[in-house]
Amino acid sequence: MGPFRPRAPRRALNSKIKPGWPLLVLLLLLVNGYLFLVRGLPDSAKTDGGPAGAPPAPGAPAPPPGQAFVSPLGEMRGVAGVRLPAEDVRARLPRSADRYDLESAAGVAGLRAFGDWCQTLTGRVERNENLSLAMQREGIEATIRDAVVAGLRGVLDFRRCREGDEFVLWRTPQGRLFRFSYRPARQPEVAYRVERREGKLSGRREVERLDVAVESIAIPIEGSLYQSLEEAGERPALVMLLVDIFAWDIDFYSDTRRGDVIRLLVEKHRLDGKFLRYGTILAAEYRGFVGVHRAFHFTWNENESGYFDENGGSLRKAFLKSPLKFVRITSGYGQRVHPILGYSAMHAGIDFGAPVGTPIWAPADGTVLFAGYKGANGNLVQLRHANGYETAFAHLQAIAREVRPGARVRQKQVIGWVGNTGMSTGPHLHYAMRKNGTLINPLAQKFPPADPVPPSRMADYRKTIAPLIERLKAIPLPTDAGAARAAGPDKASG
Repeated sequence: MGPFRPRAPRRALNSKIKPGWPLLVLLLLLVNGYLFLVRGLPDSAKTDGGPAGAPPAPGAPAPPPGQAFVSPLGEMRGVAGVRLPAEDVRARLPRSADRYDLESAAGVAGLRAFGDWCQTLTGRVERNENLSLAMQREGIEATIRDAVVAGLRGVLDFRRCREGDEFVLWRTPQGRLFRFSYRPARQPEVAYRVERREGKLSGRREVERLDVAVESIAIPIEGSLYQSLEEAGERPALVMLLVDIFAWDIDFYSDTRRGDVIRLLVEKHRLDGKFLRYGTILAAEYRGFVGVHRAFHFTWNENESGYFDENGGSLRKAFLKSPLKFVRITSGYGQRVHPILGYSAMHAGIDFGAPVGTPIWAPADGTVLFAGYKGANGNLVQLRHANGYETAFAHLQAIAREVRPGARVRQKQVIGWVGNTGMSTGPHLHYAMRKNGTLINPLAQKFPPADPVPPSRMADYRKTIAPLIERLKAIPLPTDAGAARAAGPDKASG
């Protein structure tokens, strides 16, 4: 029997693990982590046999409540990603999309627009202010005021800022300019904006689209033209448009009578349902004491348009019937007792009573012969026109800057304003006219019209006005007794 040798200890079975096993375990852990943490819980709408995340098959019945979940993998229910539906767990662990919606609805800071964090300041331009002064009055810092002016330079003409214009300023929590918006009161559809983009402030002009509708209007004359339109719910601006159309044929101070009727087809511009202003009067009819006068707007080329009668004749004539929009004659042409000198003398002109500052039109195209102060006439303007006509305007409060000897003036251009200068007993305009050097009565003259619609465009003109004529005739006339005279034959005077 040989000597005793102790047996070497048996090596444990797990004393050596192959290096691939840890990688396999790690991979399984990553897969399980992805399935649990990223993909989340299965939807309750999933049906048996459908893969995770797939919509239920059309027509497949939902499993009844309490029925055990059957996995497509049979007994392998413990495999990661194949989990039993548990409504209570789903309610406690919303998916990432649900959490985002909840946070957004709650107004979490990181999900709000940056402008919502800015301080908003509103203001308006007051009388005798410019934009910079208005911002200063609202307490806006000089650095921000300078930034706004720099951003709008070249975009907004600051000289056109008027009382009533409004602005809004957005300032960051750090006190920097974020956004600025300026809207003129006369053009609320226009906005001038300054915004910070890519770290720089830039300005731009934006114009919102207006809603334009053509509306039919019938207005009986019960007093003055202004009062009648106001009672019909219209704005004073419509009076001015109407006077401009018929200025060659109708004196709206002396020619109007109670019971006369106006019918119009006019564009009305609205922004967000709110009336802004009138557009073009497409068709107009004045029916009454002076007869029936109709006017239709027509554009015969890109830069030329005007008003014409049904036969294409121009309503524009060589001379306006009056150099003022609204006038009352205080002294006519002929013999009279001089109100200051007290003796009878020839009054070689027409005196129109009007408030100080009323604009005076040039009655026709012409050249300025004299513009300045001249004795008893006070401030005086004399014009020379075609065909030997000359006109004179005395007692003006002021003369327009561009009206000087040798200058050309256009018909309906403002040459001055009614005043009370020189030998005068009150505010009025003395209007005189000469023909080949002889004084004549301005109101007794019959002047030829301007050029009619070009013959090459007459077919287009008739096609344009045909539906307008029908729409005008379809506007009902007032039926009261005062309008009986106006509801005469439906025939326009030429």
